[in-house]
Amino acid sequence: MQHPQWAHRLTSRLASICLLASAWWCAPAQAAAPDLRALRLPPGFQIEVLTAAVPNARQMALGAFKDGKGVLYVGSMGEGKVYAVEIDQGRAGAVHTIASGLQMPVGVAWRDGQLFVSAVSKILRFDGIDDRLRHPPAPITVTNGFPPDTHHGWKFIAFGPDGMLYVPVGAPCNSCEPGPRYANIQRMKPDGSGLETVAAGVRNSVGFDWNPRDGSLWFTDNGRDMLGDDVPSDELNHVERPGQHFGYPYCH
Repeated sequence: MQHPQWAHRLTSRLASICLLASAWWCAPAQAAAPDLRALRLPPGFQIEVLTAAVPNARQMALGAFKDGKGVLYVGSMGEGKVYAVEIDQGRAGAVHTIASGLQMPVGVAWRDGQLFVSAVSKILRFDGIDDRLRHPPAPITVTNGFPPDTHHGWKFIAFGPDGMLYVPVGAPCNSCEPGPRYANIQRMKPDGSGLETVAAGVRNSVGFDWNPRDGSLWFTDNGRDMLGDDVPSDELNHVERPGQHFGYPYCH
Protein backbone atom coordinates (compact mmCIF):
# COMPACT_ATOMS: atom_id res chain seq x y z
CA MET A 1 0.00 0.00 0.00
CA GLN A 2 1.03 3.62 -0.40
CA HIS A 3 2.14 5.48 2.72
CA PRO A 4 1.99 9.31 2.98
CA GLN A 5 5.09 11.26 2.09
CA TRP A 6 6.22 11.74 5.69
CA ALA A 7 5.88 7.99 6.31
CA HIS A 8 8.28 7.26 3.47
CA ARG A 9 10.74 9.61 5.14
CA LEU A 10 10.15 7.81 8.42
CA THR A 11 10.90 4.37 7.04
CA SER A 12 13.92 5.36 4.95
CA ARG A 13 16.98 3.45 6.07
CA LEU A 14 18.94 6.67 5.54
CA ALA A 15 16.73 8.67 7.90
CA SER A 16 17.83 8.80 11.53
CA ILE A 17 14.96 8.28 13.94
CA CYS A 18 15.56 8.18 17.68
CA LEU A 19 12.86 6.78 19.94
CA LEU A 20 13.82 8.49 23.19
CA ALA A 21 14.09 5.37 25.30
CA SER A 22 16.30 3.34 27.59
CA ALA A 23 18.00 1.59 24.68
CA TRP A 24 21.77 1.89 25.01
CA TRP A 25 22.18 3.49 21.60
CA CYS A 26 19.57 6.17 22.15
CA ALA A 27 19.66 9.48 24.00
CA PRO A 28 18.16 9.50 27.52
CA ALA A 29 14.51 10.44 27.74
CA GLN A 30 15.17 13.76 29.43
CA ALA A 31 17.63 14.92 26.76
CA ALA A 32 16.71 17.67 24.34
CA ALA A 33 15.87 16.73 20.77
CA PRO A 34 19.02 16.40 18.64
CA ASP A 35 19.98 19.29 16.38
CA LEU A 36 19.51 17.99 12.84
CA ARG A 37 20.70 21.11 11.03
CA ALA A 38 24.29 19.87 10.70
CA LEU A 39 23.27 16.65 8.97
CA ARG A 40 23.70 16.49 5.20
CA LEU A 41 21.35 14.19 3.30
CA PRO A 42 21.19 13.09 -0.36
CA PRO A 43 18.83 15.00 -2.65
CA GLY A 44 15.21 14.06 -2.09
CA PHE A 45 15.66 13.00 1.56
CA GLN A 46 14.39 14.78 4.66
CA ILE A 47 14.87 14.00 8.34
CA GLU A 48 12.85 14.58 11.47
CA VAL A 49 12.73 13.29 15.05
CA LEU A 50 9.90 11.09 16.28
CA THR A 51 9.79 11.22 20.07
CA ALA A 52 8.20 8.35 21.99
CA ALA A 53 9.04 6.61 25.27
CA VAL A 54 9.66 2.99 24.26
CA PRO A 55 11.95 1.01 26.62
CA ASN A 56 14.82 -0.93 25.05
CA ALA A 57 13.67 -0.15 21.49
CA ARG A 58 15.30 -2.15 18.69
CA GLN A 59 13.75 -2.87 15.26
CA MET A 60 10.79 -0.84 13.97
CA ALA A 61 8.13 -1.48 11.31
CA LEU A 62 5.27 0.62 9.99
CA GLY A 63 1.72 -0.71 9.87
CA ALA A 64 -1.06 0.58 7.64
CA PHE A 65 -1.66 4.33 7.26
CA LYS A 66 -4.84 6.20 6.38
CA ASP A 67 -5.39 9.96 6.39
CA GLY A 68 -2.02 10.50 8.02
CA LYS A 69 -2.75 8.14 10.91
CA GLY A 70 -1.16 4.78 11.56
CA VAL A 71 0.99 2.64 13.81
CA LEU A 72 4.72 2.15 14.33
CA TYR A 73 5.60 -1.26 15.81
CA VAL A 74 8.73 -1.61 17.92
CA GLY A 75 10.49 -4.75 19.12
CA SER A 76 12.71 -4.92 22.20
CA MET A 77 15.39 -7.23 23.56
CA GLY A 78 15.77 -7.23 27.35
CA GLU A 79 12.21 -6.02 27.92
CA GLY A 80 10.69 -9.03 26.16
CA LYS A 81 7.89 -6.81 24.88
CA VAL A 82 6.50 -5.55 21.58
CA TYR A 83 5.11 -2.03 21.45
CA ALA A 84 2.80 -0.11 19.15
CA VAL A 85 3.12 3.67 18.84
CA GLU A 86 0.13 5.52 17.43
CA ILE A 87 1.17 8.10 14.83
CA ASP A 88 -0.92 11.09 13.76
CA GLN A 89 0.41 13.46 11.09
CA GLY A 90 4.00 12.54 11.91
CA ARG A 91 3.68 12.88 15.67
CA ALA A 92 3.79 10.07 18.22
CA GLY A 93 0.75 9.47 20.42
CA ALA A 94 -0.21 6.66 22.77
CA VAL A 95 2.20 3.75 23.25
CA HIS A 96 0.63 0.30 23.69
CA THR A 97 2.23 -2.95 24.86
CA ILE A 98 0.86 -5.56 22.49
CA ALA A 99 2.94 -8.51 23.71
CA SER A 100 5.09 -9.33 26.75
CA GLY A 101 7.01 -12.23 28.21
CA LEU A 102 8.64 -13.07 24.88
CA GLN A 103 12.25 -14.15 24.41
CA MET A 104 14.20 -11.31 22.80
CA PRO A 105 11.41 -10.14 20.45
CA VAL A 106 13.70 -7.79 18.55
CA GLY A 107 12.42 -8.34 15.01
CA VAL A 108 9.12 -6.94 13.74
CA ALA A 109 7.79 -7.06 10.18
CA TRP A 110 4.32 -5.94 9.05
CA ARG A 111 2.52 -7.29 5.99
CA ASP A 112 -1.15 -7.13 4.92
CA GLY A 113 -2.49 -6.40 8.39
CA GLN A 114 -0.33 -9.03 10.09
CA LEU A 115 2.60 -8.33 12.39
CA PHE A 116 5.39 -10.91 12.44
CA VAL A 117 7.67 -11.02 15.49
CA SER A 118 10.89 -12.95 16.07
CA ALA A 119 11.42 -14.66 19.44
CA VAL A 120 14.73 -16.57 19.10
CA SER A 121 13.48 -20.04 18.10
CA LYS A 122 10.04 -18.82 17.03
CA ILE A 123 8.38 -16.55 14.53
CA LEU A 124 5.02 -15.32 15.82
CA ARG A 125 2.16 -13.60 14.00
CA PHE A 126 -0.45 -11.14 15.28
CA ASP A 127 -3.48 -10.94 12.97
CA GLY A 128 -5.51 -7.76 12.44
CA ILE A 129 -3.26 -5.99 14.88
CA ASP A 130 -3.71 -2.44 13.58
CA ASP A 131 -7.31 -2.33 14.87
CA ARG A 132 -6.65 -4.22 18.12
CA LEU A 133 -3.95 -2.25 19.90
CA ARG A 134 -5.87 -1.94 23.18
CA HIS A 135 -6.94 -5.58 23.15
CA PRO A 136 -4.27 -7.36 21.10
CA PRO A 137 -4.87 -10.89 19.84
CA ALA A 138 -2.96 -13.90 21.10
CA PRO A 139 0.06 -14.64 18.91
CA ILE A 140 -0.03 -17.47 16.38
CA THR A 141 3.16 -19.52 16.06
CA VAL A 142 4.25 -19.51 12.43
CA THR A 143 7.28 -21.70 13.17
CA ASN A 144 9.26 -22.84 16.21
CA GLY A 145 11.99 -24.54 14.22
CA PHE A 146 14.89 -22.12 14.66
CA PRO A 147 17.70 -22.93 17.13
CA PRO A 148 17.00 -21.97 20.78
CA ASP A 149 20.49 -20.50 21.37
CA THR A 150 20.40 -16.95 22.73
CA HIS A 151 24.01 -16.12 21.75
CA HIS A 152 23.31 -14.13 18.54
CA GLY A 153 19.86 -15.73 18.72
CA TRP A 154 17.80 -12.53 18.49
CA LYS A 155 16.71 -11.78 14.94
CA PHE A 156 16.17 -8.78 12.68
CA ILE A 157 13.43 -9.84 10.20
CA ALA A 158 11.97 -8.29 7.05
CA PHE A 159 9.87 -9.13 4.01
CA GLY A 160 11.68 -9.09 0.70
CA PRO A 161 10.30 -8.02 -2.69
CA ASP A 162 9.66 -11.72 -3.38
CA GLY A 163 7.07 -11.82 -0.58
CA MET A 164 9.28 -14.08 1.54
CA LEU A 165 10.16 -13.43 5.18
CA TYR A 166 13.93 -13.22 5.68
CA VAL A 167 15.31 -14.45 9.01
CA PRO A 168 19.00 -14.45 10.06
CA VAL A 169 20.37 -17.20 12.31
CA GLY A 170 23.54 -16.03 14.03
CA ALA A 171 26.47 -18.16 15.14
CA PRO A 172 25.96 -19.49 18.70
CA CYS A 173 29.51 -18.45 19.63
CA ASN A 174 32.18 -15.84 19.03
CA SER A 175 34.14 -17.84 16.46
CA CYS A 176 33.47 -21.52 15.77
CA GLU A 177 32.28 -23.97 13.12
CA PRO A 178 28.62 -24.00 14.13
CA GLY A 179 27.11 -26.34 11.53
CA PRO A 180 24.59 -25.68 8.74
CA ARG A 181 21.72 -24.56 11.01
CA TYR A 182 23.65 -21.45 12.06
CA ALA A 183 25.54 -18.47 10.63
CA ASN A 184 23.22 -17.79 7.72
CA ILE A 185 20.26 -15.82 6.42
CA GLN A 186 17.19 -17.87 5.58
CA ARG A 187 13.85 -17.08 4.00
CA MET A 188 10.44 -18.68 4.18
CA LYS A 189 6.87 -18.18 3.02
CA PRO A 190 4.60 -16.20 5.38
CA ASP A 191 3.05 -19.47 6.58
CA GLY A 192 6.48 -20.82 7.61
CA SER A 193 6.87 -23.26 4.72
CA GLY A 194 9.53 -23.34 2.02
CA LEU A 195 12.44 -22.53 4.32
CA GLU A 196 15.74 -22.14 2.45
CA THR A 197 19.17 -20.61 2.98
CA VAL A 198 19.88 -17.41 1.07
CA ALA A 199 23.37 -16.63 2.40
CA ALA A 200 25.83 -18.79 4.39
CA GLY A 201 29.00 -17.91 6.31
CA VAL A 202 27.25 -14.99 8.03
CA ARG A 203 28.33 -14.61 11.68
CA ASN A 204 25.60 -12.23 12.83
CA SER A 205 23.57 -9.99 10.53
CA VAL A 206 21.79 -7.13 12.29
CA GLY A 207 20.07 -5.59 9.29
CA PHE A 208 19.42 -5.97 5.58
CA ASP A 209 17.55 -4.37 2.71
CA TRP A 210 16.93 -4.78 -1.01
CA ASN A 211 18.00 -2.68 -3.98
CA PRO A 212 14.75 -1.21 -5.35
CA ARG A 213 16.07 -1.42 -8.90
CA ASP A 214 17.06 -5.08 -9.15
CA GLY A 215 15.70 -6.59 -5.91
CA SER A 216 19.12 -7.84 -4.80
CA LEU A 217 19.84 -8.29 -1.09
CA TRP A 218 22.42 -6.29 0.88
CA PHE A 219 23.15 -7.17 4.52
CA THR A 220 25.40 -6.26 7.43
CA ASP A 221 27.59 -8.82 9.20
CA ASN A 222 29.27 -8.23 12.57
CA GLY A 223 32.83 -9.59 12.79
CA ARG A 224 34.20 -11.66 15.68
CA ASP A 225 35.27 -10.17 19.01
CA MET A 226 38.46 -10.17 21.10
CA LEU A 227 40.95 -9.31 18.35
CA GLY A 228 40.90 -5.56 18.99
CA ASP A 229 38.52 -2.74 18.19
CA ASP A 230 39.21 -2.68 14.46
CA VAL A 231 39.91 -6.31 13.53
CA PRO A 232 38.15 -7.95 11.86
CA SER A 233 36.11 -5.28 10.14
CA ASP A 234 32.35 -5.53 10.11
CA GLU A 235 30.94 -6.06 6.63
CA LEU A 236 28.32 -4.82 4.21
CA ASN A 237 27.67 -7.67 1.78
CA HIS A 238 25.80 -8.11 -1.49
CA VAL A 239 24.08 -11.40 -2.32
CA GLU A 240 24.59 -12.13 -6.01
CA ARG A 241 23.16 -15.67 -5.98
CA PRO A 242 21.21 -17.73 -3.41
CA GLY A 243 23.36 -19.88 -1.13
CA GLN A 244 26.49 -17.77 -1.56
CA HIS A 245 29.08 -18.17 1.26
CA PHE A 246 30.48 -15.02 2.91
CA GLY A 247 33.47 -16.43 4.75
CA TYR A 248 32.66 -16.95 8.42
CA PRO A 249 34.50 -18.39 10.30
CA TYR A 250 37.33 -18.97 7.83
CA CYS A 251 37.98 -15.51 6.37
CA HIS A 252 36.74 -11.95 6.43
